[in-house]
Amino acid sequence: MTASPARANAIPGPVVPESEQFMPSDDGLHTPGGEFYFNETYWFSFFAPERGLGGWLYSGVRPSAGVTTGGCWIWDPKGTDPWEILFFEQFNWLKPPVVADAHRLVLANGNTVSTVEPGQTYDLAFDDRERLQARLRFTGSERPVPLRPGTPPYPKASHFDQTGRVTGCLILDGDRIDIDCYAMRDRSWGPRRERGYQVMAYTWLADDHTSLLAYSTPRRDSDRTDDVYAGYVRRGGAVRYLASGARQVRRHPHDKWITDVSIDLVDDDGRPLIAHGRAVSRMILPTATSVCVNSLMEFTVDGRTIYGEDQDVWPMNAWRTMR
Repeated sequence: MTASPARANAIPGPVVPESEQFMPSDDGLHTPGGEFYFNETYWFSFFAPERGLGGWLYSGVRPSAGVTTGGCWIWDPKGTDPWEILFFEQFNWLKPPVVADAHRLVLANGNTVSTVEPGQTYDLAFDDRERLQARLRFTGSERPVPLRPGTPPYPKASHFDQTGRVTGCLILDGDRIDIDCYAMRDRSWGPRRERGYQVMAYTWLADDHTSLLAYSTPRRDSDRTDDVYAGYVRRGGAVRYLASGARQVRRHPHDKWITDVSIDLVDDDGRPLIAHGRAVSRMILPTATSVCVNSLMEFTVDGRTIYGEDQDVWPMNAWRTMR
């Protein structure tokens, strides 16, 4: 299904060159060329804020290596470490997708992504054959927003972010969990190595009126303040890139994970946006050489409560020595 011109024009999106826009074919896999480390990623988040519950469906496809990675993670306030959270499956060496085109992606990690409307609406399914079944639909609030070429952390890859509404349900250990929230997804393809990550944060929030995404890195003269170097904001029917901003954090005195976040931003039109958030729950997600401490956040923006996330990413040794 392809969106009609009238609907496509009604969906807010950034003003970018045509070469940077998300195309219907980008829902499918791309040609890796001779790049061994070429990686395709599909990430969708979802939440049940009333439970303090968050979840990710994540898939990576490395066509040159011939493997599929990823899986599903679900957490709530009762656990933080991988062996404590409600559900943790993270695969690194599975077969390539059984079906892989712009309409449907069926993966050996339990994930299936079906395109209902290119770049906008997706039906998501996950089945681990034992404990968890998920059936969700993501409907974008704006068109996919490209991370501008050359921007970290993926300077040589194509990367798009998009907030939207997620509805559906999970069946986890026989417990039905209804999902109706606003959440984030991203889509990327290009070279991605497992070394060389720097300290950074990926902070976002979304509801029916507002979406915000901020990429930030630590300010040299401060251990609590980051400079925002990329991202975007959606207000109603307009999407604008960020011009500048700061992310300030408070950390747990012993565990050092985020407890509070404040975001102070200005977009390309000169309009400010300020958000204050507290962490509701979190999971620790280790990778080969880095760790992401991901917190479900409850933000306040202009007197409204808006949920989102703060992904606090550290090289493994930097996290160890910081603590």
